[in-house]
Amino acid sequence: MFRKKKHLEARDETAMNKEINPAENLQQSTLALINQSIGVILTNLIPLYGVWNYGWNSFTLIQLFIAEAVIVFFTDVVKRFFGISKKFKQVLFFEFVFIFFFGFFAILIFGRDENSSNLIETVRSSFSAINLPLWPLLSLLIMRALRLGQDLLNAGRLGGRHRGQLYYSGGGWMLLLFFLVMTAPFIADKAPNPMAGLIAIIVLKTLGEQFAVWAARISTRLK
Repeated sequence: MFRKKKHLEARDETAMNKEINPAENLQQSTLALINQSIGVILTNLIPLYGVWNYGWNSFTLIQLFIAEAVIVFFTDVVKRFFGISKKFKQVLFFEFVFIFFFGFFAILIFGRDENSSNLIETVRSSFSAINLPLWPLLSLLIMRALRLGQDLLNAGRLGGRHRGQLYYSGGGWMLLLFFLVMTAPFIADKAPNPMAGLIAIIVLKTLGEQFAVWAARISTRLK
């Protein structure tokens, strides 16, 4: 009986391998990665346009990055209902803690009035300095919603023959954000051209996200 069961499993696996064309699979995967890369570029055009056209300073850019982190957290909450492996559950907790503490202290540090004399006044002045316009928030929300749908589609959660792995978008991305938020004011203040410094920060963010998109494919090619 045990041999029969193993024979049936081997036969099913052989049939599955015959049914799926590896070359076709690779092509679909490449197309999905290209689509993700386009989504990354379009998303990061939003802060680039703000810095270039409206002359945003480093604090406005930090606000936008934190707002994007909040949106990413909620898109990851949505993914949780589409069958993510339990081993990734701790990522959501990490994202929540990161946004709550890091976002709060980033606003507190970079938005405070230097003339504040006590903690309450510092907190009040920091949060009253928030001046992020509505249009980039709506733009980020739309782009992240589109990327969420793209991730669900690529993982086969919205139909299709193949059911792949679904991953949270936060995690490593939050660490990248931490680095960018902490360096943005320094680069903007010390660079000969503050606008060029902020654009460099956005470019670094884009490159980091692109690397995250293609890292698995690059690793596979190198093996």
